[in-house]
Amino acid sequence: MHKNVSILVFISAMILVFVTLDSSAYAAGTSSILGTVQASSGEVISGAKVEALGLSQAFATTSGKDGRFQFLQLNPGTYVVRTSAKNYARAESNPLALADGQTLELSVVLQPVTTTNINTLGRVVVAGHRALNTSSASSITVTNNQFLEIGALKIQNALENLPGITLERYSNGAPGAVTTFTIRGAGGFGGGGDGTSNTGYEVLVLQDGEPLRNGQFGDMDASSLTPAIYSRVEVIKGVGGTSLFGANTIGGTINLVTRDPAKTEGGEFIQAFGGYGTTDWNFSETNTFGRFGYLIDLHRFGTDGFVPFPYQASYQAFGGPFVAHPTQIMNLKSGLAKLRYDFSDSSYVVLNASLESDWRDQLGLIGDPNLNPDGSPQIDPTNGLPAFFGFPGDYVWNVQPKYSVDFHTALGGGTLIVRSYAQLLERVVDGFNEPAALCCFATRSLDRLRGDLISWTKEIGNNTVTLAAGANGDNFYFAHNPNFGHATFDMFVPSATGKQIERTYLVRDDIKASSKVDYTFAGYYSNYDTLRVKRFDPRFAVVYKPDENSVLRGSIGTGFAAPRLSDLFTAQPDLNPGDGFPGPTCGGVFVICTAAFGNPDLKSESAVGFDVGYQRLFANNGEVNVDLYRTNMSNHIFNGLFLAPPGLTFNDGTPIVYFSKPINLAHAVYQGLEVDGTLPFADHFSGHASYAIQSAYPTSVDAATQQELGNIVNNQQFLGVPLHKYGWTINYRTAARTNAFFGGDYFAKNNAYNQTPFWIYNAGANLPVGSDRIHIAWTNIFNTNGGLWSAFNHGVPILGAPGYNLGCLSSNPGIFCTTGYNSPPHNLTVTYDHRWGSLRQQ
Repeated sequence: MHKNVSILVFISAMILVFVTLDSSAYAAGTSSILGTVQASSGEVISGAKVEALGLSQAFATTSGKDGRFQFLQLNPGTYVVRTSAKNYARAESNPLALADGQTLELSVVLQPVTTTNINTLGRVVVAGHRALNTSSASSITVTNNQFLEIGALKIQNALENLPGITLERYSNGAPGAVTTFTIRGAGGFGGGGDGTSNTGYEVLVLQDGEPLRNGQFGDMDASSLTPAIYSRVEVIKGVGGTSLFGANTIGGTINLVTRDPAKTEGGEFIQAFGGYGTTDWNFSETNTFGRFGYLIDLHRFGTDGFVPFPYQASYQAFGGPFVAHPTQIMNLKSGLAKLRYDFSDSSYVVLNASLESDWRDQLGLIGDPNLNPDGSPQIDPTNGLPAFFGFPGDYVWNVQPKYSVDFHTALGGGTLIVRSYAQLLERVVDGFNEPAALCCFATRSLDRLRGDLISWTKEIGNNTVTLAAGANGDNFYFAHNPNFGHATFDMFVPSATGKQIERTYLVRDDIKASSKVDYTFAGYYSNYDTLRVKRFDPRFAVVYKPDENSVLRGSIGTGFAAPRLSDLFTAQPDLNPGDGFPGPTCGGVFVICTAAFGNPDLKSESAVGFDVGYQRLFANNGEVNVDLYRTNMSNHIFNGLFLAPPGLTFNDGTPIVYFSKPINLAHAVYQGLEVDGTLPFADHFSGHASYAIQSAYPTSVDAATQQELGNIVNNQQFLGVPLHKYGWTINYRTAARTNAFFGGDYFAKNNAYNQTPFWIYNAGANLPVGSDRIHIAWTNIFNTNGGLWSAFNHGVPILGAPGYNLGCLSSNPGIFCTTGYNSPPHNLTVTYDHRWGSLRQQ
């Protein structure tokens, strides 16, 4: 009996010890983590699963109807907050150090699981801090609200000031001038008679994750893109991004993400007025009834252009003096409609229709002043007015409708997305409104884009696996009027036609190795039938989070840029004089002496690049970002001038002196450093500054090719890509939605305007008026005339190739002349912003 009692006493004592230890180990603490879960569109997310993962403990809860969650009575330590919700990508915070008695307030932002995203940018934002970019690539996201706050009525106006991004404008900087993106030097102008041939196909532009490319030029014209119908614009630099079609890019990827229906009723009305007759208005309405959700957005932008009234010029090139007021009118209309139906908690379908169309008057848009050798304007002696080269009565129409259907469902424990889309890109140039004594011309470009894609994502332990496949087709047509007279479209002569099918397959694994280290492995297989591209491109990235306020990332991968369809299909020279253009020594701006010629033997550009980035957040909204990158490219496509065989003429008998022909250069290098940061220096005041070195130059080009092209010199910066780029802003912000800014951007040597270095100063303010807002933006404040037209062969010259003696300055051989382009106008815009319902909080 005594022995049994002893055993019972011993067991009871041990149980008491374990209970005591267990109670002491998990005694209630005094620390807390509170927060809100919301979508990237701004609406709160209820029912989201939120986990607080400590070193020895794990807690879970769900967000309420207001999106709020809380973890109370936590012990001090390090926690990772992981958040997931139906139809949204999972997000994990950096390790959060929680002190004894401390309360952390978090705002968790989830990105929807959709094919429209080009990269998972899920993140947790600590209140009072900017967001850490925990993705594997150097990326920037500009939201619809940010476009409004700086008064950017077109997308290009906001992106130009970002580190690593340059805009290239064809002809000049007028509202309707064709504009393309350059990222880190890739996509810049670099060939042609004056160094302005476009290589914009080195940058991939997507709308909702799907490629937008014109078959004639291989790029996407950004001049007609309005931020009104988009919730955000995502920019991924270099080859670090892993979108489905992201192998076909060298500079980076820009994704335009359209707005989505909201869970509750809301709407917005925007009206803007600015100088030069600029107007902009937008109306949107969204709601969800039971299983049905919808969004409607209507938008119009209009401007008379940047020509001061009553400026007049003589277009003497068209049969004698023709006096007109140059115009640069642009009328842009955009629309978006979405309908969503939820079959169940895990399955839904979205129908989408959008339209971006515009009309442009090019009388002033492509009017180039006739200049004397010293750069002074030529004067028409009959009326004393400046003489211009241009196309009176020339108009351009662009029509870009798009339709798509998305289906989302749960499959095999993962998320399946299936999408099909169709888009038309049509551009018509019409010159039939000129007086009979003047010439006229017309061209038509038509791309019928069609695509399908499928994506499946599943979390398997610490791995998130994505399998995706997509095909994108372009039925391409470009034709011109054969005789400059009246002609219907069926009478046009095709210059380049063709069909292209692009197939891409993606396998990606995002690995959560630990609370501090993430890995991404991705592999692409691309098969482009007409362009003869069949290749595999790997990507690898690592993200290291040493603490809750810093992140270090590195990525390496390969990519390519396929040649333009028109370059491959235009195997014979275009002998239509209307499609020709002047060369550097052809006797003046009016003498057409250069014919376009394709190259069916072009190879795709191939590149390998790496990126290393670091971001650090400081108290009171301070932060610093640093990115170092290098891309080595082979088979660089360059469009240059070559002497034509003697005796070759246009159809009208005019001699052809040069061929404009694309070729593959040996190699090119894009490398640089990007630094930007924010520093708070007083209550409500902060400063932001950025600096970038973006070096872009050819290498290993043989001497004969250098001399024949003229503007190619090994290790010399490509035209239109400034070696240095920097800017600054001073910001004022209060908690009452009032903010203002003033800043400057420096356009350094070799800028895309081909002008001597200059500063542009901008300012703006955002003021609450009750529940509404007023946005004020002032661009190029101290330059009342930002320049009206391009100046042919009167930009900043560059050194020609060794032995080059065909420069435009006969007194100075070895110099290659470029064309100067006008800088942005001095313009003031005021926008009234009225919102209601669920959109009021965005």
